[in-house]
Amino acid sequence: MKSVRLFDFIQFDGASWQVAAHDGAELALKNLSTGRIRRLPVAELADDSYLPDAPAPLPSLAGVALLETLEPGARAQAELLHRHVYELVNGTPPDAAPGTAPKPEYDLANPLLRRIEAKAAELAAAGTPIAARTLRRHVAAYRKQGIAGLADGRNTRQSTLAGWADPELVALLEAEISGQTNTSTGTRSRAVTRVRALAERQGLTVPSPATLYRILAKLEKSRHPFGNATTRRTQASRPDRTWGRQAPARPGELVEIDSSPLDLMLIYPDGSTGKADLTVALDIATRTPLAAVLRPEATKAVDAAVLLARAMTPLPLQPGWDAALGYSRSVLPQGMIPGGADVRSAIAAKPVIVPESITVDRGKVYIGATFTSACERLQISLTKAAPRTGTDKPHIERFFAGVNSGFTQYLAGYTGPNVVRRGKDPAAEARFSLADIQNLLDWWLVAVWQNRPHPGLRHPAMPKKDLTPNEAFAALSGVAPQIPVTLTREDYIALLPLDWRTIQPYGINFHNLHYDNPALHEYRGVHSGLPAPANGRWEIRYDPYRLQSIHVRDHRGGVWIEAEWTMARQLAGPFSLDVLAAAKKALDRRSGSIPGADLLAEVNRIMTAPAGRAEARAARRASASPSSVPDPAPLRLLTPVSEEEPKPEPGAAAPSAAAATAPAGPRPRRHARRIDLLED
Repeated sequence: MKSVRLFDFIQFDGASWQVAAHDGAELALKNLSTGRIRRLPVAELADDSYLPDAPAPLPSLAGVALLETLEPGARAQAELLHRHVYELVNGTPPDAAPGTAPKPEYDLANPLLRRIEAKAAELAAAGTPIAARTLRRHVAAYRKQGIAGLADGRNTRQSTLAGWADPELVALLEAEISGQTNTSTGTRSRAVTRVRALAERQGLTVPSPATLYRILAKLEKSRHPFGNATTRRTQASRPDRTWGRQAPARPGELVEIDSSPLDLMLIYPDGSTGKADLTVALDIATRTPLAAVLRPEATKAVDAAVLLARAMTPLPLQPGWDAALGYSRSVLPQGMIPGGADVRSAIAAKPVIVPESITVDRGKVYIGATFTSACERLQISLTKAAPRTGTDKPHIERFFAGVNSGFTQYLAGYTGPNVVRRGKDPAAEARFSLADIQNLLDWWLVAVWQNRPHPGLRHPAMPKKDLTPNEAFAALSGVAPQIPVTLTREDYIALLPLDWRTIQPYGINFHNLHYDNPALHEYRGVHSGLPAPANGRWEIRYDPYRLQSIHVRDHRGGVWIEAEWTMARQLAGPFSLDVLAAAKKALDRRSGSIPGADLLAEVNRIMTAPAGRAEARAARRASASPSSVPDPAPLRLLTPVSEEEPKPEPGAAAPSAAAATAPAGPRPRRHARRIDLLED
């Protein structure tokens, strides 16, 4: 406790003062350096900068509540001792009535030592002897700490984690626990054996195995050195600081983007099975997923750039989405995707949010030039999370868990979060293609996720009610309304990768493919007039998954010209840059040009019947990627795959009973045929 009296010298607010006057609740302080008088309330002396001239004679209040923490027996003993010590110090017991005269032997007129001797004799006669020297020590502790100083120290002593063990031995145990972070999980006996061997080699005193196990149990804490390895690595990556809380006040203020494998086996176009990579942009203020993209292989930078365009464009306005949804509705079991009216109403309720700031990890997908340029073009600030720190974007990590628990676990081919929970053969249970799962996921997000209450969404007017993402957006829109923004066809093209090419008399040479359009006629052999890095070449944009056409920027007319590959009409389907590279490698023509007919044949072969693993991977990425540029021409109809079983040829042997009753395995999906390639 701090006290102040008249004419005391004190330290306050970085200066030396003397208390010159005291007027009610105010003090007059005189600065010893300048002589200036300062008036201030007494309550301001509670500041940490106030230091009294001498320690206060009042007892400390630090242990005033110590008795509440003691066991009943220890507390009763301290209260009984307090009664005797109080009588020694004040002459009367603590429960004596005011005005009660003290006993003659405890009169304050007697010296303290004589009163202590009388109290020692009284206690000895009562059968609870306490030496006079012990009583003097109790009196000194009471004057310093109050009643807390009379408690038995054995009941208040704080023990260390390792007790009386050698600190060097404890350091060896700590090092052994820390070394378990990235190693395979072992037992406690392995750790104890290693520590005993090291301690004996260093000449340390080694306690019994039971003692080592007790110390090890205290040092483990929450690091899980002998539990699941994944949990141990997660705990080790936690930051060494207080966890903050992100509370954006408006939609789009903070968006998190990340990728994670989907716990589901899918059927690829070539008939094989495998997982897909899910990339999501999640708004933190409303927990609304702005966009979700599935890829059969690891997400690339161009996929993340296209994700931004999809995040700012409603689903019905995205090119090809309506036709793809209708095709999936026709091949999926009835009822998985409802009718058009239900879909339109659910999509209309999902908000379109414009991101202001995006938090990403340090993967090369998000720190590459493609994604950063897209963010710069859309005027979105980019924040990089700390390396190997998942807590910097915990909301998107929790979203992936919500997708697995609320969506993927109900589908055939679910693999579970790890091998311990995996079924016998999830690949044999796979029934859905990547495009079907993409459409199902889009529908689930707008129909289920957006209307499910989230415990992290609360409104100050209703602090006990969990809001849905749609309700949270409606509540925040009234405080911070946004201007609705949708991307046009030109905006989509502007987000595609950039390159520079000249316009020759035959058209544009891009990756040894010739692209042409009648609108390019007036620019053939013409200098563009653009400075470096163009150096007179023309700006083109291309979709690396749809190379049947590229887009040339006519900066003089302010339009984009779509130039098509001269042999695009004979393609079996859209092809990617990976398919083109695989076709060139298969032709093995390292010198000279490759005939267009040969290249076309190889591209069609890889798209329909890939021979190797690399070709199959390229075909999967190409067939799973819808075009990111609206097609001005009418959508081409697709011929649905026939679901009828093939009829046996005459004279063929009838199938056996075992084969008839065996469950049908996943059937490779045939590529849909384009009507413009069919003969009349």
